[in-house]
This record gives sequence, structure tokens and C-alpha cells, in this order.
Amino acid sequence: MVAYLDSSLVLRHILLGETSIEHALACGSIVSSELMEIECRRVIHRSRLQGDLDDDGMVTATLRLEKLLRGMSLIELSSKVKKRAMEAFPVNIRTLDALHLSSALVFAEQSYGEKPLLFSHDTGMNRCAIALGFIAPFAVE
Repeated sequence: MVAYLDSSLVLRHILLGETSIEHALACGSIVSSELMEIECRRVIHRSRLQGDLDDDGMVTATLRLEKLLRGMSLIELSSKVKKRAMEAFPVNIRTLDALHLSSALVFAEQSYGEKPLLFSHDTGMNRCAIALGFIAPFAVE
């Protein structure tokens, strides 16, 4: 089973030490968009500049992210991913979520239709993922 992680799940883990990510990490393979790394690094830097993270917090968050990245594959923000993100989705979705879902769709296409489990704490992302035929374990029913 393949797990797709979005930034909301990863940020809760790297910033707060939340353990819900363990459900995703139990899958055999972990993937995400390279967008996830960009978003997470931007949030770490912004949080440090705003004083939400002290030196120890920044080091801890960075180490957690680095450890996670070593155990996963990142999907390139290719022209195919970006073109899919520009197309219509079955429900209203924000731009970065469209890029994440497009990455997951392209991954599924390249994996002969095997859709990954989509792990997110974002309600809108989960709603759209389900409408696209993904299983979203953290979706509220």
C-alpha cells in the first residue's frame, strides 16, 4: 500500500510532534509532491522569523522533516502535474491542494491506476480526494 502525505499532516508532525503520521508511515511506500517539502521549509522559516519557533524548535522541526524525507519519494512538479492542477476538479479546491491532488493523480496514472491512500488533515482536500476516488483515512464522515 502506498501513502500520499500532504503538508497539513507533515507540518503537524514536524512542528508539534503529532503522531497521527504513524498511520501513514505504516504503509509500505510513502510519497508526496515536492511541494510538500517547499511548504514545510517555508513554514519552518516563517515560524522562526515570527518567533513561534526558538532555536531548539527550529532544529527539531528541521530534523523531523529531514528524517521523513529520507524515507519517502517526492513527485516532481512536472508540466503534467501543473497542467492537471489547472483543470476542473469535482469540488471547490485551493491551488496548493490542487497541486497535491494532481501529483497524486499523476502518481496513480504512472502506477497503473493504483491510487495511494491520501493522508491529510485538510477538510477540503479530503473532500476532493474522496470525490476523485481516493481513500482519505482522516476524512471526517
